[in-house]
Amino acid sequence: MTTGSHSFGIGIPENWTEYDLDGGTLAERRAEMLRHAPRKETREAINHAFRSARRILVGARRRGAVYAAGTTTMYEDGLLMAGLMVFSVIPPAGTDLSAHGLAKEFSATGGRRREGTSRTLTTPALPGVGPVGRMAGIEETEVAEGVSSRLVVTHTFVPVPGGERVLIITCFSPNIPLADSLYDLFDAITSTFSFGDGEPAGVDAVV
Repeated sequence: MTTGSHSFGIGIPENWTEYDLDGGTLAERRAEMLRHAPRKETREAINHAFRSARRILVGARRRGAVYAAGTTTMYEDGLLMAGLMVFSVIPPAGTDLSAHGLAKEFSATGGRRREGTSRTLTTPALPGVGPVGRMAGIEETEVAEGVSSRLVVTHTFVPVPGGERVLIITCFSPNIPLADSLYDLFDAITSTFSFGDGEPAGVDAVV
């Protein structure tokens, strides 16, 4: 993947799929799952999940998304849906590009905050990058115009070297009961991020 003159890589679990941002890959995956879902309630759950995913992709593309991946997997106890997007943005002039400064900046300006939203700010170190800002929590988020959803979310803010752009790595899932395991998975995925043309390490799914 590239952003401006910089390329980057990020590893995703083997059971995740890279999506084209116009939604074509989603349509193929939906058709595949429906072929193996004879029960009406299962088919309805799949259709609802993929409609939501498509709305998310359309909205993300408008906000500067440059990469998207995710999984929609049916297990015996229900449907797991999780995703990752990378956004390329230019923060306001004068923004503190330190790890803590970016986390504070985007905590204040990064979208609508609704009742039920809780976030924590941290400054973890990515092995291939160094210290970055991170905002994590449960968010009531507008995933598309007029459509909101409660999600487990982590946003990691990575300054692009030598420039004014910032990459926002956003991981999300509506599976709130799995929040603790999802935070671990999102941290593992994000930790594979690096700039350059090297192939990032893969990630073993933990949920």
